[in-house]
Amino acid sequence: MKSLLEEGLKRSGLRLGAETCRQLDLFLSEMLRWNQQINLTAIVDPAEATEKHLLDSLLLLPYLEGESSLLDMGSGAGLPGIPLKIAMPSLGVVSVDSVGKKIQFKRHMKRLLTLESFCPCHVLLENLASKIKRTSGFDLVTARAFSSLETIGRLAAPWLNGEGRILAMKGPEGENEARAAEAAMARLGLVVSTVHRYGLPFSGAERQLVVLSKKPV
Repeated sequence: MKSLLEEGLKRSGLRLGAETCRQLDLFLSEMLRWNQQINLTAIVDPAEATEKHLLDSLLLLPYLEGESSLLDMGSGAGLPGIPLKIAMPSLGVVSVDSVGKKIQFKRHMKRLLTLESFCPCHVLLENLASKIKRTSGFDLVTARAFSSLETIGRLAAPWLNGEGRILAMKGPEGENEARAAEAAMARLGLVVSTVHRYGLPFSGAERQLVVLSKKPV
């Protein structure tokens, strides 16, 4: 899987060090191993998981802007939060999911990879304020295969700092969904900043990254 990961990074114009790739490979191996006992992912083929989990998450890297804090909404087995944390060790990540077994896996990866400033949080997003105490918002909120843009915006907006952004990972209909959600976003005090389009490196499957930010006052 490691050689496939490295080839996928190369095709995507990304470069990560050998130790980073080793940790990413270990994360994926552990996810697939745990998946034999608990339901973490429907994807069981290592090559497919490399592209659709690891590389799909890492393709966010070109769109990050040196942020220091990330809230990963409904992150399941830790995607995209754990791959981004491995690639950017200084990034503080709060990884939220309501399924206890997925939180157990993320705690296992935190110990195994010695991930500092990585907090798996077992809670519904609506109740997150009861679990974490912050004096400021997050620089980034990520949502991958999570929900509609309106729901993402409603749950994420209260957690953004003034310059924060929401990165909603969508498929080929992302731009159409963003256009249809403009009025709902405005009611939440958000705007669609941009939509980035790119493809996965092996299958060519289209991805669209919808970027939301707070409306200028």
